[in-house]
Amino acid sequence: MHLNPCRDSCTRLVLAACLLIATVPGVIADDTTNATASAGGTIMVMSFPQGASIYLNDQYMGITPKKLEHIPPGKYLVNISKAGSNNDSAPVVLYDGSYREIGFTLESATTTVVTPSGSGSIAVSSTPGGATVRLDGTVVGTTRLERASLILNDIPSGSHTVTVELAGYPLYTETVMVKKNQVVKVTADLEAGTPADSAPALTFGLPATATAGGNTLPLSPLGAVAAACLAGLAAATRRS
Repeated sequence: MHLNPCRDSCTRLVLAACLLIATVPGVIADDTTNATASAGGTIMVMSFPQGASIYLNDQYMGITPKKLEHIPPGKYLVNISKAGSNNDSAPVVLYDGSYREIGFTLESATTTVVTPSGSGSIAVSSTPGGATVRLDGTVVGTTRLERASLILNDIPSGSHTVTVELAGYPLYTETVMVKKNQVVKVTADLEAGTPADSAPALTFGLPATATAGGNTLPLSPLGAVAAACLAGLAAATRRS
């Protein structure tokens, strides 16, 4: 059988074209798979001291030290925070397959204490006057008998305790806040309180009453003393 050379060549060309067309979808599929599948990047986050919380673009990721893997390529902001320390952050750019290490040295958070500055004065008066004045437990003077006040100058700004005491009257205590270049008034009205208990009266073991003609009569202090003397004299006479 004799074959036509031209026909045979055409047949081979058609077969080759079919094979080429059949392989194209596979190549396209491989390219598509490679384009969509990404290993991402890795960020190694460390801190001193350790145990800080990690946030990647405000998303919590764990505690330092920690390796963040398979992070999609892109720009990120790494934030860390730890109780008692100042927060810190750092930007990072990731590419497919890239590896980044970020280290933070945390600084201790310090609380600023505002200390009052300067000094002021305290004006202390009492009713009655002549009372002893203590400032924070230290005797600093006596209140005036007249209406004038005892002036305490150059008192450091801040809280102070003023105590006013006078024999026979309750103790008066007040806490005041002294401010720079200002005068704080303390007025102790000791008479408004309950006077302290006086000393008990002396007794001689005899009732302060006497019986005369079947009636009970109160004795005056002088009569009570006289009665005591007479009773003592009578007892001595009986013993003799």
